Amino acid sequence: MTPQPKSFQRWLPALLLCLAAAAAIGCTPATMNPIPIVRFDQEGKPPKPVLLVFLPGRGDNGARFDTEGFVSAARRAGIPADMIAVDAHMGYYLERNLPEKLYRDVITPARLRGYRHIWLVGISMGGLGALWYDIGHPGDLAGIVILAPYLGDPEVVAEVVRAGGMSAWQPADAVPDDQRKIWKGLKVYEDREKSRGRVFLGYGRQDRFAEANGLLAAVLPPEQVFLIDGGHDWETWKDLWARILRRLPLNGGEGQRPLLE
Repeated sequence: MTPQPKSFQRWLPALLLCLAAAAAIGCTPATMNPIPIVRFDQEGKPPKPVLLVFLPGRGDNGARFDTEGFVSAARRAGIPADMIAVDAHMGYYLERNLPEKLYRDVITPARLRGYRHIWLVGISMGGLGALWYDIGHPGDLAGIVILAPYLGDPEVVAEVVRAGGMSAWQPADAVPDDQRKIWKGLKVYEDREKSRGRVFLGYGRQDRFAEANGLLAAVLPPEQVFLIDGGHDWETWKDLWARILRRLPLNGGEGQRPLLE
């Protein structure tokens, strides 16, 4: 298993407590081995050049990407990709085993099948999961698309804002607490070579995570950030997905190319 950088190994605990509190109205489902996968393409066919792996938000499941039109939108756009979704509910985040599950049950089998260009597409909590995997397993993915990712407590977000943004901010203590490790981990994207052509962020101006998302947006290549009017809802995410599909670079057999102009 690809080791996770030490600076990123323990950034989740306090964040997960926040997620757990948000989910307190119901029981968290048990995690499963292997992690459940929803397939949107007929099995047995030769793999296409690209695999899109959808990660749902809190309270949703993988099938929602089909019912909300994400799968059909990608097909209409002519993306040379097979598509699956992972039923990664909150339990995998609380048990802190999502990256290991993705690596073992999704990414590694996909490579063995012949997929050379794998993208994670995550919404809200799923966006957090995509970031968690990408930073912890550098080089595994062709890229990630994150829509309104959840990035932690407002208190720490405000601290980053007061510092003048993510590049200027540094954790106050030599050993930052878990919330601040979230942002310390995200600082890897300050090097735009880590994100150019491979980290695409979209969110709505009225989204409750807009301020935190804006801090991440500031260190990404501007052409990979999509900001529109809208809140934390599927209508906004569908609009963002359609816009990102028109600019998403995908690696096919002939190398990287813009999908649509």
